[in-house]
This record gives sequence, structure tokens and C-alpha cells, in this order.
Amino acid sequence: MVEVRGKLSFPSSSWVVAAAVYFFLVPHLRADPSSLAPENTSAALARSLAAEEQRLGPANPNLLRILAPLAQLRFEDADIAGATALRRRALKIAIAAYGNSSVPAAEAMAALGRLYIDLRRYLDAEPLAIAADDVLSSKLGAEGAAKAAVLADRARIALARGELSHAQKWAAAAVAADAKIGKAPHGDRLRVLGAAFAAQGRFADSERLLRQALAVDRPAGDRLATARDLAQLAKAYIRQKRFSEALPLIEEATLIDQQRLGATHPLIAEDFHDIGLIYLADNRAANAARAFRNAIRVLNRGAGRGMPTLAYVELDLARAEHALGHEDKAQSLFSDARRILNIAQDEERERQRQV
Repeated sequence: MVEVRGKLSFPSSSWVVAAAVYFFLVPHLRADPSSLAPENTSAALARSLAAEEQRLGPANPNLLRILAPLAQLRFEDADIAGATALRRRALKIAIAAYGNSSVPAAEAMAALGRLYIDLRRYLDAEPLAIAADDVLSSKLGAEGAAKAAVLADRARIALARGELSHAQKWAAAAVAADAKIGKAPHGDRLRVLGAAFAAQGRFADSERLLRQALAVDRPAGDRLATARDLAQLAKAYIRQKRFSEALPLIEEATLIDQQRLGATHPLIAEDFHDIGLIYLADNRAANAARAFRNAIRVLNRGAGRGMPTLAYVELDLARAEHALGHEDKAQSLFSDARRILNIAQDEERERQRQV
């Protein structure tokens, strides 16, 4: 999480005011009724899956073509348990049908690992990304879209661990892998390379790449990718203390996410967290606390309960409560966050011991 300090002023445009009302008063709603379309698609895919299971059997590899898009829709609808179960099932089917050193198995490993990355479960994601990378390297060499996607995943994991040189290396290799097959840079690859540059303090390079990613994803109509580009660019601006420029970006990302994702999706909580950090930097502790509480509400209602992400938001809410003079609330939040992080640290040690 990025710590922010300093005084700033924000534009008072009607768009910002309207967005603020929407964010803080109606955080639980999807704004656009047309966003129900993906749910209808999800139901149709679920029916198709059931029909194909009946016709082919539950372990037939032809089910993979349905499991993958259905898992993605479940993830977008904040059915994290359902999405995870489908990804794991796809991996099991791919290994049984093609072997654990096959390209389909590697693609299924990568897809499950990518889900874990999106949930910030990097310990779960890393062995899957490494295994997928090894298989794809042996089968496809250094080229191919699947290889590029896995390299970008490894870059994200390295970035989360603070291994900035590795993150840059793998992200740059992902962009190069796209170029080798004659494709324009994928927004996803540009985004992680831009994030790596921002973490290194190479802000001009970071902004150039993140705006390039936005120029790829927005015209393509990929709204969720556009939201991630906006959020990442906002984070880069926060690092530079360019808070007034970061705010409208993260507000737009939040609006997209609330329209396209399920109400308890952890990415929405991340958006609220970033908004709170910006308000906290402006010494607007009450607004910051409201944003942090919205983030906590989303996490507690969904898959974020008890996760380290929740602890980080609680720590920032404790800072806001302290600024408001609510010392008892601040201490309670700090204690709960410490409890969650201690549990997570113990779990990480146990996994390392088992490995």
C-alpha cells in the first residue's frame, strides 16, 4: 500500500461531485441495468456446461472451452469461490486429459494463478506461474501470447514482493514476446511494465506506458482493463504526490468497477482504499474514513474477510480515526490489523516450511 502525505486541492466539477455522492452513498449498487447482461451470459454458460457434462461426462476435455469463460464471469460477479472451483476443475481436467507437461495444462495453471494474483494471493499464484512458464518455455520457446501473459504474471508477483529488477525484466520480456509474434503491445503487459517503472521511480517512463495501455484498452471497449489502467496510473501519480491528478482517475475506475463487477468484489475495495489515501493526504480525515469504511464493508461482505488486504485498509482507517481524535477506534483497528497480519505471517512461514 502507498502512504501519502501533503496538502492538495481538488477540482470541484459537477462530475467529481456527482461521483462522490455515488461512491459514498450508493456503494452497493451496480449503476447500469445493462450490466445484468454478463449475468445472463453466465447463466447460459452454466446451462451449456450442465448439458455438455450430461452428454460427454464430467471430465471430458471439451468442457474446458466452457469452464474458462464461465470462471471469468463468476470472478467478475464476485463469486470468488465459484470462480476458483471452476479454475481448479479446469486444471484437473487438462492434466488428466493431456498430462501435466502439456500446453493446455500450463494454460490452466496460468489461469488459476492469474485468479490468485487478482486476489493478491501471491504465495498461491507463484508456483503455478513458475510451472506454467517452464512448460510453455519448453513447448513454445520465448514466443506466443500464452507465454507473454505468464511473464506478465511473474512480473506482478515480483512487484508485490518488492523484487523490482525481476519485475521489470519479466514485464519487458512479456512486451517483447508480443512483438515477436507481430502483435501490438497488449495493455496488460504495458500496465505491469509501467507499474514496475513507477516502483523504481522512473515516472516519465511509467506514465508513457500506462497511457499507452489506456490507449489500447479504452478504444477496444475493454472496460475492466481500462479500469485497471486508470487505477494503476492513479497509483503512479500518488507515488509522485500528484494527488489532484490521481483522484479523477481512481474515481472513474471505481465507477467502471461498480458498473461491471459484483458488489462485493475486492477490486472495488481497492478503489475505495485508494480514494481514501488521497483524501487522507489532503487532511480530509472524515472523507478518508468514509472511503476506508466502504472498502472494509466490501471486503467483509465478500472474499476479503480476514485477508491481509483488509488489515492494510484497517491500518489506514486507524490513521484517519487518529486524525479525527477517535483514539479508541484507532487502537481497536490497529489491534485487529495486527492480528490478521500475524496470522498471515504464520501461514506464510508454515508454507515455506512445508516447501
